[in-house]
Amino acid sequence: MNFREATNEDQVVIRKIARYAFSGYRNKYEDPNSPEPSDFPYSARDYVVEDFNTIIAVIGVIDFSQRLRGSWIKMAGMTRVACRPEYRRQGHITKLFQFVFKKIHEQNFLVSALYPFVFSFYQNLGYGQADSLHVYTIKSSDIIQEPVSNRVIVEDFDPNYTRCQPLYKRLSQQIDGLVKRPASVWKNLDSWDWKKHGFQFICQDSQGRDVGYLLLRFERKNQDYPFPFLGVREIVYFDSETKQAFLNFLANHDSQREYIKLVPFEFNLLPYLKSPRMKENQVIANSMFRIIDVEHLLPRLKYREDINERITIDLEDPATQCPWNNGVFTLEVKDGNGKITTQSSSDSLRMGIKAFGQVLIGFHGPKELAEAGQIQGSTQSIDVLARIFPKQTTSLRDFF
Repeated sequence: MNFREATNEDQVVIRKIARYAFSGYRNKYEDPNSPEPSDFPYSARDYVVEDFNTIIAVIGVIDFSQRLRGSWIKMAGMTRVACRPEYRRQGHITKLFQFVFKKIHEQNFLVSALYPFVFSFYQNLGYGQADSLHVYTIKSSDIIQEPVSNRVIVEDFDPNYTRCQPLYKRLSQQIDGLVKRPASVWKNLDSWDWKKHGFQFICQDSQGRDVGYLLLRFERKNQDYPFPFLGVREIVYFDSETKQAFLNFLANHDSQREYIKLVPFEFNLLPYLKSPRMKENQVIANSMFRIIDVEHLLPRLKYREDINERITIDLEDPATQCPWNNGVFTLEVKDGNGKITTQSSSDSLRMGIKAFGQVLIGFHGPKELAEAGQIQGSTQSIDVLARIFPKQTTSLRDFF
């Protein structure tokens, strides 16, 4: 087997592997003489494994900046993970990941994220669930409408979402897990069916400033959805007035759609409804997260100013994955800063890289993982870790 970075000459083969893996419903490859234009919004560096000079598997790596604990961190987004069917279940993807981990470590990536086809497979590679989608399907007539005098909603027709972009940027500086979204990618995002077109609306305040946006589609009844609904692809607001204005706006679609399906970034919805009995209330596992370089990541994060603690972590990361993370690390936090120190605390915690990644990103609290046997140590040390990395809501919505 030969592991290497892909070249431009490999792209035809890589596209065939990816098309078979992810677009098999087309039941044909693209015409090599007139290849279809790619609508994938991000550029990726591909890595491949060969068997007798034949490429059998590929992993793409996107260079992202992801917000983690208040800091922008270099994140490797794993995409286009695919293997030829005749070579599957032989460990080729696992070995290719091991090769890629070493490469991205050399390129100073500190963390990695992906959208899994099977969660258990990536858990064996040190990834852990990082966030969930809260999908609410509500009756438009159930929304409590309240007058909002200082907000107005206007439709926008810009195919580049120019007015939405600075609002998303503002949001990404407040919610951990979000990535910097380049202007060039907005038209082709997979995020909540963006490629399928729709309508965009901007909310303005009394001074004419943009304070939120709403992207929606009218969905028909089909084999996937047994009832028609108004699909809210993305809804962004920063205050209760804008939120109420958008809910009033959605409620006024009751003559067009009985149901509204939305996936907000925050979950305080019940007080705005006449009845808590929704059509559907789904929690869908979303992205996964892994730490690539613990030693250089921890000092880059921002910590609470009132925290003055030291914690020692005996960390396990398999020798076949990121062995530089395997060892004992002592994190000292003071005045909002963290550093790796040689002075150990009086007690230590033992955990694998997956558990530590989920604590760091805030998806699970240390007590939850300790109860499940994934963190071992004293109650006092677990409490210290929880104070340093409190549980929080994170979100990743770019669906690469």
